[in-house]
Amino acid sequence: MHSPYIAQPNGYDEQWRLAEAQAAQAQPLAASAYRDAGANAHGWTHQALVLGSGLYRVELSRGHFYRFSSNNAWAGNLTVHDAAGYQLYAGLGELDRERPLDDPLAFALLALQDGAVFIKVEAVGGADSPNVDLLVERTAASLGGEVGRTVDLSTQGQGADAPRAHAAFHGGDGDDRIVGKPLAPNSIFAGGGDDTIELKTAAKTLSRVDGGLARDTLVVGFPSAAARLTRLNAYGPYRHLPPNTGRPDAHALSGSPDGAVIIVRSIERVQFTDTTVEFRALPGH
Repeated sequence: MHSPYIAQPNGYDEQWRLAEAQAAQAQPLAASAYRDAGANAHGWTHQALVLGSGLYRVELSRGHFYRFSSNNAWAGNLTVHDAAGYQLYAGLGELDRERPLDDPLAFALLALQDGAVFIKVEAVGGADSPNVDLLVERTAASLGGEVGRTVDLSTQGQGADAPRAHAAFHGGDGDDRIVGKPLAPNSIFAGGGDDTIELKTAAKTLSRVDGGLARDTLVVGFPSAAARLTRLNAYGPYRHLPPNTGRPDAHALSGSPDGAVIIVRSIERVQFTDTTVEFRALPGH
């Protein structure tokens, strides 16, 4: 099965892949489990809360934005696998916890296709427990249309914490201009069309930007001389290390004085404060 997150799996991906036999035993999260989420900083419209350690199957809709979390004191770990079984989030073993997207045991995911993810929640020490919780939150506000438009992600969410709450957008085939939240992590898949993605960060965050098809431009808020580019995998275990087979499928772009990092895929140009350059011309590409 193809994975839009890990298109070219390496040895680490295969090592930590969820077996089909395990996936077949996952407990499905019923659509009836979702309730109205009420007003919140992220703009979640629905949420489902279940109790009990184990492996859950959660159906996703393309372009919708999700967060999977476990905050109960009994929780020992939370891992996330995509429909192909590849590990997207490793919980306590996640390297990105050094610059977290949200809570230590929380993973936000912009769905790139219809299909399932598998969420495993465990008690401390790996024991079974009826007290471990899994909270699934979702919104369809991240899904754009097929006609190009300007989208300001700062409009997502409500309340004083909204400017720092993770934002997301999934574009269509039009030429979109997408303006990210400066103080928050952003997950952006621009889709088709010649898109412009403006992400002038103002906080130490980790964002993911995928331009999709066509010719796309990333606009940042720092000069070209400050830019630093390193190769890594956008998703998967040990993605900051050289893969034991193949090549990394993304780049980490840094240089903003706030310490922000942008994981970049399928971007053709970068507009800095002083010049615009081809992405492939940047040192480290």
